[in-house]
Amino acid sequence: MSADEEEVVSRAAMEAELDELRAEIAWLRGALEQQIVAKKRAEDEVRTLSDHDPLTGVASPRRFGDRLSVALIHAQRYKQRLAIFQLGLDNFGVIEDKHGRQIADDLLKSVAVALESTLRQTDTIARMERDEFTILLPGIKREDDIGVVADKLRLALRSPFGIGGHDLVVTASMGVALFPDDGPDHEGLLQSAHVALRRAKDKGGDTYEIHAPRTNALAAERLARERSLRRALVQGELSLYYQPVVDCETGAIVGVEALLRWRNPERLMSAAEFIPLADVTGLAVPLGQWTLRHACLQGKAWHDAGHEGLVVAVNISARQLQHPSLVKLVRRVLDETGLIPGCLELEVPETELVRNPELAIERLNALKELGVRLALDDFGTGDSVLTHLYRYPMDSLKIDGSIVHDLATDRNHEAVATAAIALAKARRIKVVAEGVETEAQRILLARWQCDRMQGNLCGPPAAAADTEKLLLRQKKTAKALLEDPSA
Repeated sequence: MSADEEEVVSRAAMEAELDELRAEIAWLRGALEQQIVAKKRAEDEVRTLSDHDPLTGVASPRRFGDRLSVALIHAQRYKQRLAIFQLGLDNFGVIEDKHGRQIADDLLKSVAVALESTLRQTDTIARMERDEFTILLPGIKREDDIGVVADKLRLALRSPFGIGGHDLVVTASMGVALFPDDGPDHEGLLQSAHVALRRAKDKGGDTYEIHAPRTNALAAERLARERSLRRALVQGELSLYYQPVVDCETGAIVGVEALLRWRNPERLMSAAEFIPLADVTGLAVPLGQWTLRHACLQGKAWHDAGHEGLVVAVNISARQLQHPSLVKLVRRVLDETGLIPGCLELEVPETELVRNPELAIERLNALKELGVRLALDDFGTGDSVLTHLYRYPMDSLKIDGSIVHDLATDRNHEAVATAAIALAKARRIKVVAEGVETEAQRILLARWQCDRMQGNLCGPPAAAADTEKLLLRQKKTAKALLEDPSA
């Protein structure tokens, strides 16, 4: 073999060795990359497991501690307050003993979801013990906020949980600690919250206690008001007052608005004073049911007494509109009371249409199919959008009294009122002006062709018996005019 041939063979052998080496390096690189990916995945899984409770998915104790440390630094720097809620399920042990661990685990998962749904994105919830959750709420501005949050958490657990074919009912006790009042650091706050939780448990559960004595007094007062309101539902302390709605052209009473009142041992309270409490304690729906039923019963009684065609208006709260059984309730009440559907008007707050438009459309269309009338209430109080009159099946629009109050002096309020009246006319929707108190307001509304008005100028809210006298007086006047038109 010649020298040239030997060189070619040698080069070929070298290239083959290099190819094998390159292949081995590529394989090693691939294997190394796989190991790196596997290691990172394992680290991520470990981090996830260390950051989150493996059963419920909420934060782990380690993650909660990290978030609390950061929140404390921020609160100290900006002189802010924060709250720690320690929440324990009252009857969880009984449920676990009766139904077994799997059912109990599934219940904990559902409870975690329900609690988390009430919190802000800046809040943190962690599971610290088997049936205990701890919640961090940074940026607490007022002590009253504690009661609002506690009520929301209790309300989230109010409905039964459907687990494994069982309807499981749980309640919770809560202990609350505030920074800086109840502790300067992580350990102090958690210890104070735990002491408050034990106090809530000792009182029988389904309540909350705040570690700070002064703040706890406010919580006790709030709970006392809630219990009084619950008692009012069953002890006959609630009543309805009725305010007339008058035709602007004829002056005739064409309807009344039912207004809820609570005659507690101290005084007669308007709905505005206790409905906010009802909204966050789960009482808004039963109060609404009571109001609807009694208003329809009274409306039917007036119709039977000869006041045919009188429309009874009932306010529907945001909480009621969200409730899935609202339409069934209205249908059942109409059937049981015998009130003509077209003589019931449901007043829907404009703010709820903005907050949840798709749900509102679904509910309102279903209510319209029952034949009831719908009114857009409190128009002008928020981000009023006249297109609501196109999108929703409304029969009337109620201009809020705050707009009516300054009609004669505020050009902006005048613009809102005239635009609303013009568009409602184009849509063949009746316009009702609320809060009419002066003759000057009445004259302006009549000039703009407002259909109806309501307010002290037309008559203040009155008990059913006094409203009956007003209706009878109007009926006698109308009869006298028919018999003697010159009168």
